[in-house]
Amino acid sequence: MEKKRDITENIDTSKDFKELRMEEVYKGYIQQESGQGYSCIFCGEYFEEGLIYTSRERMVTAEKAVIEHIEDEHGGVFKSLISLDKQISGLSDIQKSMLIAMFSRKDVKVIGEEMGISPATVRAHKFNLQKMKREAKIFLALMEVIENDSSLNNQCNTSIDEINKKELANPTGEDVFSLNLLHPFFTQCRYK
Repeated sequence: MEKKRDITENIDTSKDFKELRMEEVYKGYIQQESGQGYSCIFCGEYFEEGLIYTSRERMVTAEKAVIEHIEDEHGGVFKSLISLDKQISGLSDIQKSMLIAMFSRKDVKVIGEEMGISPATVRAHKFNLQKMKREAKIFLALMEVIENDSSLNNQCNTSIDEINKKELANPTGEDVFSLNLLHPFFTQCRYK
């Protein structure tokens, strides 16, 4: 038995890319808040929990059906995400080309030849993408705190200015690295 529904028929699937959690973007589908099914984030195809679907000439669950739907209909999560418009993904054409080459596990020399750039430039692009990844993790964590967790202020009993004053004074003679002076982000709370 196979049953598919359009995303517009289900009131729980009104999520936009900006409202998706990282895990949902990575998987390419969302589980409905009611727990009654799964929806593809790229086209809205709906798979109802409890029904059996035919996929690749065999019977599968709703979750397996949505996973295989993304692979078969959209070419997988990577292809779908990389083809998003620059205004959504924020990626330049060069960054997209570099990510596609990295996804294909191509050698630096081959990437350079295909793109008409030196291997050193390829390595620089790869380094910059890794840097973007690190920065994005911090940014996402900060946004989560701002949007969902007001407990950061409760966890840090003293203000950032008070902590900075104490650290700069360094009355105990502690090692500078143990005082969290490395980056302002890490001075908000003392990690022990």
